[in-house]
Amino acid sequence: MKSLIIEGTKNTPEINFDVKTGKFSIIGNSIPEDVLSFYTPIFRWLEDYIANPCPITELSIKLSYFNSASSKTLLDILNMLEAVNDTSAKVFVKWHYHDLDEDMLQTGKEFESMLSIPFEFIAYYQD
Repeated sequence: MKSLIIEGTKNTPEINFDVKTGKFSIIGNSIPEDVLSFYTPIFRWLEDYIANPCPITELSIKLSYFNSASSKTLLDILNMLEAVNDTSAKVFVKWHYHDLDEDMLQTGKEFESMLSIPFEFIAYYQD
């Protein structure tokens, strides 16, 4: 199995899921015109990964903005990873948010409340 790397655009996030280290990241904006076509390859890759995950999977999410369709899709990804957390492997999420973006922090906390995956909330600052 190869790592999954998708270059980001102004409307789609950079995806870097390293199968060897278990370090995954979703960075940028997620407002694709067709959410399903963008995220379907990610779901397929995750199905294979879940069959043989790393002992520890760390997902870093650092999105500046995402639309409601992407929000549901992110929750679907987190639900898939939650299945890994229910095995002998462990999953945790690092939720990055701009220090002034209370909505992004609140969204992360809402996701955390729906899942059994531990979240760490990390504020970042821009000049």
